[in-house]
Amino acid sequence: MSRPLSPPPAALLFDMDGVLVDTFAAWYASFADLFAHRYGHCLGREEFRSRFWGRDLRDIFAELGLDLGVPAFCADYLGRHTDQMAIYPDTRPTLAALAPFPKAVITNTPAACTELILQDLGIAQYFAAILTGDDVTSGKPDPAIVRKGCELLGCPPARAAVIGDHLVDVEAGRRAGCTVIGVRINGDHRIERLAELLPLLSNR
Repeated sequence: MSRPLSPPPAALLFDMDGVLVDTFAAWYASFADLFAHRYGHCLGREEFRSRFWGRDLRDIFAELGLDLGVPAFCADYLGRHTDQMAIYPDTRPTLAALAPFPKAVITNTPAACTELILQDLGIAQYFAAILTGDDVTSGKPDPAIVRKGCELLGCPPARAAVIGDHLVDVEAGRRAGCTVIGVRINGDHRIERLAELLPLLSNR
């Protein structure tokens, strides 16, 4: 396990999907439905993971030439699969234990889908700010959402930590000048589950 950060960060910025909540199955089912209905194509789990997982939904729709609006996708596709969303067991206790730290969600997921997920799983109250793909022109790996999150939390990027599970999180955090804590992925520090943040930040 990594040694505690010294000094510890002054603010924490969390990716949502794959870090706070396990939504992979719901997103995959939604895209599988979309591909079946629009293209008659059976989208495999690994094809979804490699082509679409973690990316800005607007960029995906542009790449596919889809005229489907994001709110419509969230309501008509993702909304059918909320039963496949789950909060990780250590998310709530870890966020509660991190109460002294200002916290934000920084997710490429559009606002309509983010609201659906956070309301369904009931964790929005832990965050001072929730930033989505709708709040910036370009999603991660562009660092804009990270910088905006730091600004809203009143923290310079050099004193903030980004916690994410995808290469886009690592790149965005580093380009913004933040410390990056990877969840099951290498960053400046690596953890395997969210509860491991507590000893990493224990110098506060």
